[in-house]
Amino acid sequence: MPNGKPGDHPINDICNHNLPVFSRRADALVREIHSYLPRYRMWDLFDWFNPPAIGELERLLEAKRDELKRDALARGWEISPGPADQ
Repeated sequence: MPNGKPGDHPINDICNHNLPVFSRRADALVREIHSYLPRYRMWDLFDWFNPPAIGELERLLEAKRDELKRDALARGWEISPGPADQ
């Protein structure tokens, strides 16, 4: 179980400590996904310590973000553009 300190888990490093982990785009997508999902649900999305190549990781993160965004819009959430879209 991550303890929240820098270096303990990539999600914590990206979301809590604003540390660069994968790529600028991938990190922005992780932050955006976190706006839709609690952290404990994000842990099971990928093997965060052994991710696929960066291009594939970015595609997977984009697909998950888009899925979550569609679901949020269908449920009536008001969505603003995320940092990965800017």
